[in-house]
Amino acid sequence: MRNQLTLLAGAIALATNFSCQPAKREFVNGLPVVLETRTIRQAKGQDCNKPDSLRTDCAIIDFSTPMIQGAAAQNALAKSLNAWTDAFLIRLLTWTDYPEFDASKAQPTVAAAIQRFRAIHNEAAGSVSTGQFIATCTNGILLNDGKYLTVRLKGHSFQGGNRALDETAIATFDCATGKKLGWDDLVQDKSALLPIAEAYIRETRAAAFEEGFAFDKMEPLSLPEAYGLTGRGIIFHYQSDEILHLGGPTEFVAPFDALGANLKVTAPVVAAAETSDLYTVEGDSMVIPTFEIEVRTSAKAGRTLRTKKETVIVSAFFSGDPSDDKDRDDDGLMAISQATQELAGNTRVARFENLKFSRAAFNKLKDKDIELLINVYSGRKSSDDNLLSCSILHIKASQFGNKRFSLGCSLIEEDAGSGYTPPVACFVLPEAGADPAKPPAFLVECNERGDMDWAGEPLRDYADLKVKLRPILEEYVKNGSKNLPGLEVRGCMMGAGGELRSAYEELKTEVLKRGKTPTTKSAGTGGAQSATKTAKSATAAPKTPAIAVYQSGKITLNGKNVETFEDLRKQLQQNLLGYAVIPNDVPVKSVGTVGMGARAEMRSVVSESVAGAKWIRKKTALAALAGPVGKKLGTAVQLELNDYQTSGAFALIDARPKQTNGKPVDYGKTVYQQQVAAGKFADRVLGLLQYRNGTWNMLIYTIGTNSIPVEVWVKKYKAPKSLFGKLK
Repeated sequence: MRNQLTLLAGAIALATNFSCQPAKREFVNGLPVVLETRTIRQAKGQDCNKPDSLRTDCAIIDFSTPMIQGAAAQNALAKSLNAWTDAFLIRLLTWTDYPEFDASKAQPTVAAAIQRFRAIHNEAAGSVSTGQFIATCTNGILLNDGKYLTVRLKGHSFQGGNRALDETAIATFDCATGKKLGWDDLVQDKSALLPIAEAYIRETRAAAFEEGFAFDKMEPLSLPEAYGLTGRGIIFHYQSDEILHLGGPTEFVAPFDALGANLKVTAPVVAAAETSDLYTVEGDSMVIPTFEIEVRTSAKAGRTLRTKKETVIVSAFFSGDPSDDKDRDDDGLMAISQATQELAGNTRVARFENLKFSRAAFNKLKDKDIELLINVYSGRKSSDDNLLSCSILHIKASQFGNKRFSLGCSLIEEDAGSGYTPPVACFVLPEAGADPAKPPAFLVECNERGDMDWAGEPLRDYADLKVKLRPILEEYVKNGSKNLPGLEVRGCMMGAGGELRSAYEELKTEVLKRGKTPTTKSAGTGGAQSATKTAKSATAAPKTPAIAVYQSGKITLNGKNVETFEDLRKQLQQNLLGYAVIPNDVPVKSVGTVGMGARAEMRSVVSESVAGAKWIRKKTALAALAGPVGKKLGTAVQLELNDYQTSGAFALIDARPKQTNGKPVDYGKTVYQQQVAAGKFADRVLGLLQYRNGTWNMLIYTIGTNSIPVEVWVKKYKAPKSLFGKLK
C-alpha cells in the first residue's frame, strides 16, 4: 500500500485534498505548456491506521494528474486534457460497476465516481480480502515542446478479492487546438504500422515468440489504445488484455526513421537530453529521481553508535557508460556525480532528492540508465577506523527511482569471518515528512515480460520472495514491532499480484507465530547471533567460488542452481565481494559435453563479474578515504583519482580532493592554511587502506605532501613494499 497518506488517529475519513505544485516538464525548442499537478488523496474507513494485512474497512484514493491553471485554465487544451484525465480516474474508480457508470454514457464527475467507489467498498467491507480498496494514479510528461503535449497516466485499482486493474493511458494533444490526436492524425496509413509494431513486439517480448507464440486469426494484432508522440518517435503501449498470451503489458517506441513518409505530423525537434523518461530536465541539468537509503543496525551496533555518539555516513556514487572511450576512467566508466549524507542521533534514513548532473554529461552516455553505488560506514567521530560492516547497493536509475532501500549494518567484529551479507530490502518511497514510526510497504515490480523484481534483483518464484523477506520481517518481530510493512505490487498481472500477496501473508503468519528463527542471522536491530556462531564454526570459504556448467544447460554457483547468465553475473559478483582479495579469475567446471559457445559465454560472464566486483571494491575504497579527508578539511569532498594500487588486502590511493560540485578545495580556509601560504602544500592526498571483515579500514593518510615514509608505513601496518613501487 502506498504510504503517502496522513491519517488522523481515530478518524473515520479524511477530506479530499486538492493541491497544486509544479509538475515535471521538459524545456524544448518552443514554449512548453505550464503544467501543475492536481492531487486527490482520501482515506475513508474504520481501520485505515492499521497495517495492510489487518485492514477490513478502508478505501484509499491517491491520484496525481497534470492540469492547467490560471488564465489558461479555460482554453481548449486545458478542457481537453482535464476531460481525458477525469475519464481515466473515473474508470479506475468504477471499472467493476459498468455499465451503470459507463463513462461514455453517464458522464459522471470524478466526485460522483468517488462516492460510488465508497459505496461499492461499504458493500464489501468486513474482511481483509474484500474490505481494503485502493485506487492510485501517477503521471508523467513524455513530450512538451509547445506544439504537442504527450501525457502518460499509470493507474492501479483494487476492489477486493481478485478484482484488480493495472492500466496505462497515453495521449497526445495539439497545444493550439486542444485536440487529442488519433492514429489518423499521426500517420497516413494505419495498416502500415502493423508490421512495424509486430517487429518491435517480437524484439521486446522475444521469449514468448521463442516458446511458440504467434499472431493469428484467434489473436490478431491491432494497434494499441495507448499511444502518442515522444521526442524519439511514437510510443506504443499494449495493455495486458490487448495481447493476452504475452502475460503482461508491452511498451516500446517506434523511432521516426522507422515510420518514414507514413508520418503525418512534423517530427518534434528535441535535444537528446529531453528524450529521457528517467530524469526531469531543468535547464541545462538532469534531475536524478528521488530515493532513500535506510540504515538498519544490529542491537550491538546500535548501542555502540549511541554510546560513542557516532554518526553514520551514506555515500552515493553515480557513474555511466560513455559513448566515447576518451571519457572513460580507469574502471571503464564515466563519473557522473557524488553525494554524501551524515546521519546523527536516532536518524537512520538518508533522503537523496534534487540531485542533478549536466545535460552535457547525459549526452555523452551510451546507456542513459546511470548506475548508483551506495556505501555505508561510520562517521569516525570516536575512532579513526570505520566501525561498521554494511550491505552494498549497486543498482540502475531505472530501478532505484522513487524507492527506499534498507541496508543492514553490524559492527565489524560481529561478522568477523562469517562471510554473511545482510539482506537489502526495497520499499515504496514515503512522502517527505511521513510518520517514521509507520513502515512503508515492501515493493515488488514486474516488467512487460512478467519477470518479478525485488530490490534490483530478479525473483525466481513466490518462494524466492519469502526467502528474501523472511530475515527482514524477523528483524521487525525481534525488535518488538507490532506494525509489519504491507506489500505493494506494481506492473504484475492480476494472478501474479494475487499470488505475491498471498505468499507474503503466509510468510507474515509464519514469522509472527514463530516469534523468531534461531538459525537465521539478522542484520537489523535486535538480530539473532546464532547464525553468526554457525558461520564462524563452518569451514573456511574456498579460494574462489565454484561454478559448473552441465551438458543439459544447467548452471550452478557453489552448488546452487542459477537460472540465467545474467543471474550468474549478479550472484557471482556479489559472492566475490565477500572475499578479502577478489581473484583475477574464477575457474568453470564443465560436466559432460558442453559446447564452445556456452563455455565462451560463461568465460565472458566470469570476466564481467570479476571486473564489476573490483570496480565496486575500488569505489568503496575511495569513499572510505573521502570520509576522513572531508572531515579533516571541514567540507565534504570527492576524490579525483591519480592512481590506485592493490596488493593482497591492501590498497594505496593517490588522489586530488575536490568539492562535491567538482570545484577545487580552497585550502586557505582549512587547517593547512599556513602550509599553503608558505608554498609548501601539494593538492594531493595519499591513503593506505586494508580490507578486513567485509569493509575497507583506513590505516593512515596524508594531505598536502608529495612524499610519504614508506618504510614506516610498511613496518607499522605490514603492507607489502611492492604496493608503493609506482608512487611518484
